[in-house]
Amino acid sequence: MSETISPLENYGQRIRTLRERQEINLEQLAELTETTPEMMERIEQSIAHPSFSMIERLAKTLNVPYDHLLRHIWPAQMIRLHEQGAKIIDLPSS
Repeated sequence: MSETISPLENYGQRIRTLRERQEINLEQLAELTETTPEMMERIEQSIAHPSFSMIERLAKTLNVPYDHLLRHIWPAQMIRLHEQGAKIIDLPSS
């Protein structure tokens, strides 16, 4: 039986803050991370969960270390599973 591990609460606010510090609007961030503005809005509202590949693109675009952003989105248990190479469903972000 597999258990569900949910992202940390309000992770989207952290992404929004980083985006605003870089003076990037939502549409620009969506284009730079190869997703849609609608999906980016859902991520910033903590509705859609960003995949590990999306977190990597966000970190690069927002000029923050991947690990830093990852720790603000996923709990330690999920990060450990990912690092151990556990089979995790990593759905596309758009």
